Amino acid sequence: MKKNKLYTAVILSVLLFTNNACTEVTDYDDGRISYEEIFQNDKKTAAYLNLCYSAVDFYGMQYGNSTLLAGFTDEAHDANDAVNGSAYTWYKGRVTAYSNPINNSWWEQYWAGIRYCNVFLSNIDNATLSLERNRAGWRAQAHILRAYYYLQLIKRYGGVPVITEPSPIHFDYSKIKKTTFTTTARQILADCDEALQVSDSDLGWRAGNAESDRGKVTKAMAYAIKSETALYAASPLWNDGSFTWSEAAQITQEALNACLNHGYELYSQAPAGNVGYLPYDVYFYSRSDVNGATDKETIFESKSQMPVFMYNGLPIVNGMIKCGDCPSQELVDAYETTDGVAPILGYSDDEHLHPIINPEATLYNEADPYANRDPRLKASIYYNGALFNLGDGNSRVWTYEGGNCERSTTSMMHTRTGYYLRKYSNFNSDKNSNKDGYFKMFRLAELYLNAAEALNEASNGTAPQEAINAINAIRSRVGMPGVPQNMSQADFRKKVRNERRVELAFEEHRFYDVRRWKILSETDKVITGMSCQNNNGSFTYQRFVVDKDRKAYTDKYLIMPIPGDEAIRLKENTGVNYQNPGWE
Repeated sequence: MKKNKLYTAVILSVLLFTNNACTEVTDYDDGRISYEEIFQNDKKTAAYLNLCYSAVDFYGMQYGNSTLLAGFTDEAHDANDAVNGSAYTWYKGRVTAYSNPINNSWWEQYWAGIRYCNVFLSNIDNATLSLERNRAGWRAQAHILRAYYYLQLIKRYGGVPVITEPSPIHFDYSKIKKTTFTTTARQILADCDEALQVSDSDLGWRAGNAESDRGKVTKAMAYAIKSETALYAASPLWNDGSFTWSEAAQITQEALNACLNHGYELYSQAPAGNVGYLPYDVYFYSRSDVNGATDKETIFESKSQMPVFMYNGLPIVNGMIKCGDCPSQELVDAYETTDGVAPILGYSDDEHLHPIINPEATLYNEADPYANRDPRLKASIYYNGALFNLGDGNSRVWTYEGGNCERSTTSMMHTRTGYYLRKYSNFNSDKNSNKDGYFKMFRLAELYLNAAEALNEASNGTAPQEAINAINAIRSRVGMPGVPQNMSQADFRKKVRNERRVELAFEEHRFYDVRRWKILSETDKVITGMSCQNNNGSFTYQRFVVDKDRKAYTDKYLIMPIPGDEAIRLKENTGVNYQNPGWE
């Protein structure tokens, strides 16, 4: 592109992205349009703001073979292994800087979003607007979006160059500097703080009141971005000594309190009739309301409904194509018994076939392993004997050999582990009517957990009351007992990490959590499942190995490779090797 010019095709695509697609754009003979013309009125300026939104990657089932990111972690094993699917390629370590089976377009996508935001922020102050109040609000949205894009980049690639101005046509790329995670994180925090300075009337705490407002960023999202950024910056993988846990504790607690003080609360709408077990269950297959009238928990949600029934479904569902992400036995073991005791303390063997049973877990029965467990287990995972249609007591998921949802080692229609995904799914969904959920990209529960973790890490050896209160708020929602008072910092660390594992299961947190904690080599080597035999109505259970040859657990997998061509261009222009360790 020539300096200060955009091709009409780009602008037209922007305008079609809005309700103002009929806006006329003056063009040149060669199809160019100037920035001055774009920022000459409200409609065109709003259209360019929508371009800033265009790089938002709505999470969910967008990974290879329509899988969830959970399928690339110890949360699940993807049944597409039968056809060497993308997750299987990941398991086997067949990853390069040029071929990443998870996603190789993030780098380009998020930098494109940053570039749009930079252009918008450089022009909005001089834009000709009929409504002056739009200026501050639109500027704030662009700051939040830029912060969001930078957060997505550093979660995956570590510190990246901080660029906050549009690059001129003759930009000297040798001036680009490789930065640390902390440096980029502070830019993210600064963008969010800039956005939070505007009045609530210019940028609200909810997206709005009309359906057309859905997907709009808010002050709550700015705080959610700050919370996650601070937590990551202080974590072992990224902590270089310049970002302390005390700072992270202050930021995460401030973010949580700000949202609580502006009407956010955990979803508590009790299910009507036989549509769900508990609010936590219904929440994930319900769409948020834009103004937060009923759903006061969701901060930012994907616009796209997920067809869980089709790509992560049960063989008994009409229209199901594959079972997709099969929950692991390791994840099932993480759910406590209803008295708040961890039933499994670990494994005495490398293959996880011999669990260490907690002697204090008196409610746990190996012969009936799913009884008396944290209600989030039955809300998130289908296991042998689990109810399917909650209005029909005879509607069951049977994973035993010969059952209606039995295991298979070859069929994509049947589980590899003995478990199926339930979270996000509605048992009324099928090919005639999809009633499944929408991915929650940011929600209040994460802010509780971020604060709990950071407050504990910043403590002097004993978990502070604020951290205990934060984790107990989440547990109380599902009827689980509170954690003990006066826990040591180490014991609470185990507790909050496990709480993240079960509360945020299948929500794209585990992938990054085990990396920032630097425990990937402990979690992602082996995946097991549970086989079941039906003996005239009684069941026997046996653990078995699903995959003990996973290879994506070494240190180089802690950070994603920068796409190969981009790394080469950066080195050619700067003389600096930007590629992450192990991916050269």
